[in-house]
Amino acid sequence: MLNCYSCPFKVSENSLVEPFNYYKGEVIFHEEERLAGLYCIEKGTCKISKMSSNGREQIIELLTNKTLLGIRSVLNGKKTNLKATAITPMKVCLVPNHIFLKTLKTDEDFTIFLFQLLANYIKSTDDKIIDLGQKSVSQRVAKLLLSMDKYFEADAKGYIKIKIRREDMANMIGVATESLIRTLSDFQKNKWIETQGKQLRIINPKKLQSIESGLS
Repeated sequence: MLNCYSCPFKVSENSLVEPFNYYKGEVIFHEEERLAGLYCIEKGTCKISKMSSNGREQIIELLTNKTLLGIRSVLNGKKTNLKATAITPMKVCLVPNHIFLKTLKTDEDFTIFLFQLLANYIKSTDDKIIDLGQKSVSQRVAKLLLSMDKYFEADAKGYIKIKIRREDMANMIGVATESLIRTLSDFQKNKWIETQGKQLRIINPKKLQSIESGLS
């Protein structure tokens, strides 16, 4: 994990790349855009999405605190094929390409971190393919719900305010929106979760973990 207090991206001996803010709903970069640098997320969550040929947006994944955004486009020098949009207020550093590439060559710890991050991305993609082919709707929904507190803050009562639509949640795990809503309703009837509008509280995480693993 990146530590902003010991940032590896040094503009000079005593200077760091400074963060700046994005508002909720603000686009960080569009599809087919050539990036000026790598984005380092200090705080907040963004959605990575792709516009389909019929004009519908599909969320590919969510990215949040202490991770990097735009790695592939910066490394291969090609335009982006995805869009990044803030879905919560965000604090982000834009690391110019020349600083990123210099750091990659001179900072062994950062290079190892980057390799590990890329390996995690590959594993995440593998897991999604396996989930789509082998896991039931209930398993996929349970897994998604258990990940929500990583991307969105919970209030004092444990309610997570989910900043994406039910349709987007369904797209992320490859199920029909109706199937997602029906599964959420079943989970709520069994008192494993509680929903209030876009807010959600997990009452029985052990049960959801059991469902996710296919044990119940």
